[in-house]
Amino acid sequence: MSNANQHGRVSHIGQVIGDAFEEVVFRFIKHYLKKNHPEFVILNPEQGKKLLTLDMPGGVKRQLDTVIAFADSDDPIALLETKWLKDGRHWNDKGAWILQLREVRRNYPTVRGAAAVLAGYWNEGVRVLLKKEGGGIDMILVATDDEIYRSLQPALDQYLGEETFVLDAKEIRHRFPEQHVEKFDDFITKMRNNGDLYKLAKIWLSFDRQLETGERVKGKRLVQNALDELLKPLPKNIKISQFEITFELETGNLIHKAFTDLEELVEFINETARDSGKIREIISPKKRKGKISEEMGLYEIEDDDDDW
Repeated sequence: MSNANQHGRVSHIGQVIGDAFEEVVFRFIKHYLKKNHPEFVILNPEQGKKLLTLDMPGGVKRQLDTVIAFADSDDPIALLETKWLKDGRHWNDKGAWILQLREVRRNYPTVRGAAAVLAGYWNEGVRVLLKKEGGGIDMILVATDDEIYRSLQPALDQYLGEETFVLDAKEIRHRFPEQHVEKFDDFITKMRNNGDLYKLAKIWLSFDRQLETGERVKGKRLVQNALDELLKPLPKNIKISQFEITFELETGNLIHKAFTDLEELVEFINETARDSGKIREIISPKKRKGKISEEMGLYEIEDDDDDW
């Protein structure tokens, strides 16, 4: 099998697993809303792609996996993404996709929050970073790649018989074993086509997850908790928790600050907005203090070669 064909097979395997995961999460959320939050519905492609396409700053259009709205409105209330990750090489791509949820929220004041339902090789450091940088997006890992492969192992053993092989998550993160790519792709495709993969994928929401308190709960319970939090009734008195302001300068610089106190915000605006000297002070690079040293990782590069 050629390298291009093998790469295509590996990509297809990931796509099939990712699609099965998305489908089971989507159906689970739809069922949970109908039972526990009947005033809300999911806007999905079957209802019209236009409803799923949200405007982002700069005029960019963004399609989301799951948008929740009131049954009598098309205005988004909660945003959700579902992401399967085979290896760490795509942390940046998938993470950037999730972080864009924050940008979408800036254009829709009706949106209360966002959550990302994850499966695969998402290590805790990446999840914590994305939650922090994503403006509090709830990062819910319901199944690791090892758990998903172990759930597929019995069906694979039955399908291949004596020719079966072990689905080793650590090995697959680096590279799917070349000699098994074709037969595993055939296996996972057959499972998808006959409906067995979706049936199996339902257990991916039932693996135990340990909370910071030490308590163990099912992954689907974490999804339910996130939905309950996002869709709870608005309080009678709504308070502002944080103020943010951005000055965009003609020089291309941005001055961005966040405040929890309104008076501090107003004071900053009054002291800065009309004071060119203050603005210059903020955006001008500060001179380094102390001596340049090798310990700081800073070196003076001497190069007399003018032949460039």
